[in-house]
Amino acid sequence: MNLPLITIENAPDLTPIAQARCGWITQVVWSPNGKALAVAGAAAVWLYSADDLTLHGTLHGHVGPVKGVAVNHDGSQVASASADTTVRIWDLAQGGEATVLQGHTDAVNGVAFDSSGTMLVSCSADQTVRLWNALKGEIRSVFEGHGSEVTCVAFTPDLRIVSGGRDTTLRLWNTGNGDGILGAHDDWVRDVSVSLDGTRLASASKDGTAAVWTLDTLEQVLRPAAHTGGVDSVSFSPNTQVLATGGRDNQIKLWALATGEQVAELHGHQKPVLSLAFSPDGTRLASASGDNTIRLWAASKT
Repeated sequence: MNLPLITIENAPDLTPIAQARCGWITQVVWSPNGKALAVAGAAAVWLYSADDLTLHGTLHGHVGPVKGVAVNHDGSQVASASADTTVRIWDLAQGGEATVLQGHTDAVNGVAFDSSGTMLVSCSADQTVRLWNALKGEIRSVFEGHGSEVTCVAFTPDLRIVSGGRDTTLRLWNTGNGDGILGAHDDWVRDVSVSLDGTRLASASKDGTAAVWTLDTLEQVLRPAAHTGGVDSVSFSPNTQVLATGGRDNQIKLWALATGEQVAELHGHQKPVLSLAFSPDGTRLASASGDNTIRLWAASKT
């Protein structure tokens, strides 16, 4: 599809170009080549075409809801985090055969690959963050420090780990040792997103705000009051010019990162917007909602 890059200027013109109904959904992520979407929900991971949201495959095996999903650097593996306390790494080249990672003692809420696909990080209601060797399926480190359920996790390009939890804190972990509290919200941290260039971190909170932090100086640079009832999801555009937020008010909002100004508000979902993800080329925005639908948004063709 010949679609323009999503910018501050054309953000108000975004419209849905595809929609699919999936049942209960928790997260949506893109494959690195931008041709597919992996969607977590219920007891499976669904794989959709990014052109028209045609369902191409389903990964079954968990015995509880799938709460998080990630795709590795070359799209050959999908990782899933489940309420059944396990993480699974699905090898798509082997027909979806899964390696089961065990170690968490409560629901696993999130999972992320590093940029090389050799490491995997997971976070859990057991209050820990765990680092795994993704190639061998072995535990490397267990990070403890959160005072409550850890609800979201991400890698930075320099291989630090960011996590957020119900204890309201954002923590930054080195893959070797130690951690520090990067910052805090006034309520549960529901989602985190790291910019592609590694300079910014965004966090979404039940307190209704979305915060943006620098990853070099660890300073908070923006904190708009984004959504009534709480913010559930955040995503940076690949060029780090636009931040998308989704919330309990069923809306998606787009913000100019340079100024903190809201530049667009997208309506259509009937329930909270639980997950957002810009496509790798920056031309589309995927959204997943409690209304059991995923949508693809884009500006008009040029």
